[in-house]
Amino acid sequence: MSDLLVPYDNSPSAQRALDHALALASARSGTRLQVLSVLGEVGIDTRELVDAAEIDRVLAAEAAAMIDPARARVASTGIACTYHSASGVPARVIADHARSHGVGEIVMGTRGLGAIPGLLLGSVAQRVLQLADCPVTLVK
Repeated sequence: MSDLLVPYDNSPSAQRALDHALALASARSGTRLQVLSVLGEVGIDTRELVDAAEIDRVLAAEAAAMIDPARARVASTGIACTYHSASGVPARVIADHARSHGVGEIVMGTRGLGAIPGLLLGSVAQRVLQLADCPVTLVK
């Protein structure tokens, strides 16, 4: 079995996606999870104005704070899970991570866009569908 990738930002939508991925993994013997937090891209101008090591420290702390609730959720399940963080354009980072880390399926949440456009997918989810080479399961 191959890994399931769960992009995770601690939103209610991401929490539901993680719960769904945990259910899938428990039903599929040998399936492991990869949880990925994606932080926004830091521009070159910012790195020139602020110490790069300080930016990296702050980003690492933000990533840990984002992923810690997922760690707590997964800990009691006994399902093997690795945790990753990256910065950049979220949809591209998610698709590239899946491609380079042997992911067989991406399980991710969507966000409602309001009453009228509510039938449409969030822009990140929609872009991941376009970029990913593996199946993508969207959890509402």
